[in-house]
Amino acid sequence: LWHGGTDDRANPVNVAVVTSVSANIAGMATLTIPNKAEYCLRHGYSLVVDNRPYEEAVAGVAWMTALFERFDVVWCLDADAVITDMTTRIDTLDCLGPHVTVCEEGIVEWNLINCGSIVIRSTRESADLLIRISGNVDEWAGLQCGWQTWLANKRSKLGDTLTVAPLRSFNSCVWNRPANARDEIGGHWRHGDLVYHPCGVYPHDERLRWVRFALGEVRR
Repeated sequence: LWHGGTDDRANPVNVAVVTSVSANIAGMATLTIPNKAEYCLRHGYSLVVDNRPYEEAVAGVAWMTALFERFDVVWCLDADAVITDMTTRIDTLDCLGPHVTVCEEGIVEWNLINCGSIVIRSTRESADLLIRISGNVDEWAGLQCGWQTWLANKRSKLGDTLTVAPLRSFNSCVWNRPANARDEIGGHWRHGDLVYHPCGVYPHDERLRWVRFALGEVRR
């Protein structure tokens, strides 16, 4: 746990930015962890780096409920996500719901949401949802997009526990090979967007190149 300093505003919101890394993505982490640290330093947030493989981190997502005692908001970001607007505080976005908020993905029609950037308020409802995700791995592990598909399918039953924000709110996806689609280059990211997320870029070395591009486009 690394804390980025103090927040001099009255009644500050305590925010943790959480990301998972592992040895097999060391090159990616070397590029993107400093980006997240810079953002936390600017806003007085804390940075939590969970060292374990992505699949294990997703299956064990309930561990983040332990952060609720200290933090009001937990912003969980994939390792390959780049914060490209350093000026905007994540906790001030109007699109955030009362509990868990994700963004529309907009890559392929059959996948509604992308979970590479999730804002979680420290509520009982949020905790219950994280525990359900970890407790139902067998239900979603075989789905086309795993827990993203599982959450999207349950959206209507979750009520206001899950809010789906519009494209680009805090997760702007880019791609060169969208799943089950022809090879093409595309994306929703625009200059000034909060997050650049190359979730659909393959192979890994090419994704690193795109991340380096995004790091040169950060608004400060």
